[in-house]
Amino acid sequence: MRRNTTRNLLIPALLAAAIAPMALTAVAFPGKSDGSWHEQHQERFEERRQAMFERAGLDEETRSALEEAHDEHYQAMRELHEQHRERMDEILDEEQREALREAKREMRQEMHGERRDERRQDMQERLTTLVDSWGLSDEERERLTELRESLYADMQELRDHQFDSREERREAWQSLHDEHREALGEVLTDEQLAVLEAFMQPRHAKGHGGHHSAPHRG
Repeated sequence: MRRNTTRNLLIPALLAAAIAPMALTAVAFPGKSDGSWHEQHQERFEERRQAMFERAGLDEETRSALEEAHDEHYQAMRELHEQHRERMDEILDEEQREALREAKREMRQEMHGERRDERRQDMQERLTTLVDSWGLSDEERERLTELRESLYADMQELRDHQFDSREERREAWQSLHDEHREALGEVLTDEQLAVLEAFMQPRHAKGHGGHHSAPHRG
């Protein structure tokens, strides 16, 4: 029974260990504004489109014609959207429109919540299989649980702290990240730590097989 208890406590602890580097980075280095992201997205889209034109061997005249057709399509879609909005305003009164908007918001939140729960459950199942292959002792499992609780407490303290500068804030979060990873290194091998961090990398599900069963520290 004790083995199962520590095993159940370990999974959240290791999830915290895997998520921590990204969580610390996200808080310490907040992303750029939505406007900046949109501009970068547009630039990347344009670069890919020009590369596609280049690969297809299209001359400037053909490219210009395609650009014109694209602009015409975009304008037509905007006008159609405006007409649809005006028609909806004729059918629904303000109270009905607000009720419809609220229903859409609730459905989006429910859908996102379900997807998030499914991803978390999938990660827990795969992580459980991985951890079982490491053969950690009860003491090591309990130590990881303690590290999780300590990390969460330190993260909350830093969130509440008022820093004098962005640089001071960055250094504080970086220091916490380094200390947390060093503490994990006392329980897990470097390979096991690398596997945990890989869990939070994009498309981590691919290639997640036997080669991730890192040897236990002996």
